Amino acid sequence: KGQETGEIITALEDSLMVMNSLLSNRYNAPFKKDIQLWVHKLVDTSEILEKWMIVQNLWVYLEAVFVGGDISRQLPAEAKRFNNIDKSWIKIMQRAHEIPNAVECCTGDETMGQLLPHLLEQLETCQKSLTGYLESKRLCFPRFFFISDPVLLEILGQSSDPSSIQPHLPSLFDAVFKVDFDDKKTDTIITMKSDLGEKVPFEKGVQCVGGVEFWLNSLLQMVRDTVKNVIASQAQCFVDPNYDFVANFVTFCGQAGLVGVQILWTKEAEIAIKKARVDRMLMKIT
Repeated sequence: KGQETGEIITALEDSLMVMNSLLSNRYNAPFKKDIQLWVHKLVDTSEILEKWMIVQNLWVYLEAVFVGGDISRQLPAEAKRFNNIDKSWIKIMQRAHEIPNAVECCTGDETMGQLLPHLLEQLETCQKSLTGYLESKRLCFPRFFFISDPVLLEILGQSSDPSSIQPHLPSLFDAVFKVDFDDKKTDTIITMKSDLGEKVPFEKGVQCVGGVEFWLNSLLQMVRDTVKNVIASQAQCFVDPNYDFVANFVTFCGQAGLVGVQILWTKEAEIAIKKARVDRMLMKIT
């Protein structure tokens, strides 16, 4: 535990301070070799514990990625490497359990001094591969750059369940708060919702098949196409001179309605400008 480790490190620093004080004492001749030995042990223990904590933090981070989940199947070589690391890590923890004294556990033999640097090197290799993997996903679906590595790992780790993307949609799409799946085809998205509960159905369902980065691209394109088509339908209505925009405002989604207001204003402004060429009084009352 971090708190207990902090207490051990503090005790080591205090002990090392005492040993250094004794080492500088001119009356230490009978005990000088013992003092030097303990200084060496305490320094080695501090260095090993520091490396131990780095290895532990990396192991905790990568364990959630490579033990089960979809990512381990997509990175089989790294999953196998981590499995070997995990076995060595278990041995280290068993040793710590059997030898509760920190100095004895770290410096009793050369096991810890040799094994921890090797594990750190292997874990860093796994992390480097994982970073490259995440980068490839971000390049495939650039909106993944909007989210942190842990969130992206969570999304990729649950990619076999399309509905697991729901909590992350607001981070990936500006106005899409939630999506609805078809009741019969549970892997097909048919509707998008805003955070205000406004629904906009898709003209065609989005199939959530393959990698999550691929069908999210399809979802993004469908969102764009749907909004574009709704706005086009709204604009087409203004061709009818008898079209009552105010009465029919609610028949379109909010974004299309706002664009419709701009279209109506532009249309009326254009008519007014044309009339102003003939009737100069219009400019004064506009």
